Amino acid sequence: MVQPDQEHFPFPGVINPNHCVEEWIDDRVHVLLYERFFNMEISAASYMVHNSKFAIDFLIGWANREFTLHDNWTGSDNGVLHLHVLDTVIPDAVQARENCDTVWRNATDYESYIAYVSCVKQAIGATRLWPGKIRIYRRAHAWIRDGFLTNSEWCDADFIFHGMKADNITGDSWGTVFSKMPDASLCGDGMKGWHLRPENVNSPSFRYSLANFELEEGKTYPIIAKQVFALTMPDIGKCFPNCEQYT
Repeated sequence: MVQPDQEHFPFPGVINPNHCVEEWIDDRVHVLLYERFFNMEISAASYMVHNSKFAIDFLIGWANREFTLHDNWTGSDNGVLHLHVLDTVIPDAVQARENCDTVWRNATDYESYIAYVSCVKQAIGATRLWPGKIRIYRRAHAWIRDGFLTNSEWCDADFIFHGMKADNITGDSWGTVFSKMPDASLCGDGMKGWHLRPENVNSPSFRYSLANFELEEGKTYPIIAKQVFALTMPDIGKCFPNCEQYT
């Protein structure tokens, strides 16, 4: 049976119909992920994959990590995704991987779990694209983000709000985005079917809200997650003199 090259299943709420999901598809890689803004997790909430062997193997490998879950605070599918990404893009980072696995298995609450997220982030470094493998979009640059970051204000660069669905689109949580439900029967005729609150589109306070959230998030980030793991955990002490054997 011939398999389609791409299938798109966006399930959260579109707030800006002037974008297409294809804008974020990068043919240099097979898997597209993104970082959550408020805690810098690699998100399991939304992702895109090509219909390729690499992507299928990646998804199966991720699913199989269910069997590595421990009895402490794991972060569930989101938690195991971090080690899965680290193993996929930097398989020779054996000591860093062992360190982060130790932090993860010893996590007992949200703060110590975020220390694990930070450990993986430090191990991966600043790289966001590994050709032929994975791309991780930076915070607020993916096809989707959390609307609460900017009090549901949005700009031309936004496309989808995480967590916004038909049953809450006009409720208290999202009432500042739409004045009433979008009318699908008017789709294709400009913006007629999109009952957006104009005061929250490209608001002058948007960039300030985003920058302020980033600043405050940094201030309140768990202390345990701010450590430099290359200084507080082994780097070469346990693997010497064979630390380079997998490089």
